[in-house]
Amino acid sequence: MRLRLSSRTVLTALLGLLGAPVVAGAQGSITPGGGPMRSGTDSEGAEFLLLPVGARSVGMGGAVTGLRGDGELVLWNPAGVADLDKRRLLVNHSEGVFDTKSQVLALLWPTKSFGTLGITYYLVDYGELASTDIDGSQQGTINFRNQEFLVSYATRVIGPLEAGVNYKLIQLVFRCDGVCAEQPSFTRTTHALDLGLIYDRVAGLPVSLGGSIRHLGFALRGADEHDLLPTRVRIGLASEVLSSFTSDSTFALAIALDLEDQWRDLGAPDLMVGSEFGLVERFFVRAGYAFLDAGLGGPSLGLGLTYDWFYLDLSRGFNDISTATGEEAVQVSFGVMF
Repeated sequence: MRLRLSSRTVLTALLGLLGAPVVAGAQGSITPGGGPMRSGTDSEGAEFLLLPVGARSVGMGGAVTGLRGDGELVLWNPAGVADLDKRRLLVNHSEGVFDTKSQVLALLWPTKSFGTLGITYYLVDYGELASTDIDGSQQGTINFRNQEFLVSYATRVIGPLEAGVNYKLIQLVFRCDGVCAEQPSFTRTTHALDLGLIYDRVAGLPVSLGGSIRHLGFALRGADEHDLLPTRVRIGLASEVLSSFTSDSTFALAIALDLEDQWRDLGAPDLMVGSEFGLVERFFVRAGYAFLDAGLGGPSLGLGLTYDWFYLDLSRGFNDISTATGEEAVQVSFGVMF
């Protein structure tokens, strides 16, 4: 892929949304920030942490805070893996706009008496961008790789109350060769926590109430500025609707709703709604809608297959950016249960 740095609108939108450094000038001057800069104030960095991830989660519009028993929930609400019945090895691959690719590898290990332990690696690779001058001649290359490493623990606290925590090591890696070499390569590192709770069967109904605080930690520090992590607070409800009317497991229907807001600026939450229809606990069809800012909201669809020791989930998001660029936002998750 080749992008002209003189096309400032496109590139700035990309880097601002994905948490990479921001273009400050048409000839390739780069500022090592994690997100959009605000003069004289701290800005949010590492915004790759807000990207949608997980095929089931994306297929349900991101409304997953109240869900339980799925390995990819560790990235959304760590309490959601407290009730796993089997060990799980999960691999997720996603492709987004501007050739952005991400990978997730997670191992979750439930124990009989101690709860669920987990380790997860999450990589977002923006690929190689060509730095060109106003005439289109290549002057250099820019590479971005953002990543986080998670260690997780989740358990049933008392009765129907489950809790989970992630410790996270977060890194932003930037390398620039060529015309932008006056901006040296760097790696910015910080530490954070995710905290989550789920209360199952609220008032004896097939309803779970969940809450989480994600990316709560230290700012990303650079040579000239420091960027706060994009800390978010969520609450969500999830209900197995049909279980209230019948004990037959041939058909299942789950409905979920989430609200998410900025930890430091509460009052304007985003809304996510999702649904999942299941057939004989094998085949699943999902649909959701995320009402988000920055062009990342919109409808989503997903499919799932579970059989014996493995499961496969697919999803496709239809946000404003992917529609404008014609590039698909696709998620594929494959899991092994043992």
